[in-house]
Amino acid sequence: MARDLSFWKKKNNIQIKNSDIYKDLSNGKYLDYICEIPSEEILQDIVCGFSKWRRLNNYCFANGNASFELFITKQFVRADCYNVTEKDMNKMIDILLKYDCPLYDAAIDTRFDESE
Repeated sequence: MARDLSFWKKKNNIQIKNSDIYKDLSNGKYLDYICEIPSEEILQDIVCGFSKWRRLNNYCFANGNASFELFITKQFVRADCYNVTEKDMNKMIDILLKYDCPLYDAAIDTRFDESE
């Protein structure tokens, strides 16, 4: 099963649809109303959190038939997951929550942000 997990941090309470933010960030756009995040530090936390996984390149990880590929910018992290268990997806979510970047699930157009 394929699933993408997307994360970003808003600067303030903006009135722009999360689906529009997701599309723009996925296309590599820089958005003034989205905070920059420490992308290298986040990548290192993911590397540590998934240290038992084979690292195929800087952004691709595999473990048996499960894999994920990262797309990381100064404002955005997306993990495209293939056959990744719920436990491992939750590990990814927890890593990003440390940076105040809640999950956005594009499949159901929902951002899991308690402040909204």
